[in-house]
Amino acid sequence: MDEEMLLHSSELEVNGEVFSIKIFCSAAGRFFAKTCLGEDDFIITDGPSLPETLKRHEDLLPLAIGTRELTQSYFGGPRRPRGRRP
Repeated sequence: MDEEMLLHSSELEVNGEVFSIKIFCSAAGRFFAKTCLGEDDFIITDGPSLPETLKRHEDLLPLAIGTRELTQSYFGGPRRPRGRRP
C-alpha cells in the first residue's frame, strides 16, 4: 500500500464558494492535489513538484467545477449545495 504524506493545505474561492486544496506526496515521490467537491466526488491533479501541482490544480479547479455544474444542469441532477468544501 502506498502511503501519502500531506505537504500543503490551502483554500481557493471559485464563484463565491471556498474549496479546500490538499497536496500530498506518495512514498514513490509522486505529487498530487486533491479537492472534494461532494460525496465521493474528488478532483485530483498530478504534478512533478509541490508548486507546479498547486498551480495546475488552481488553474483546473474552476473548469472542473463549472463542468460539473453544467452537467448537473443539463441532466437535471441535484445541484451541489453551495458553501465551504472540506
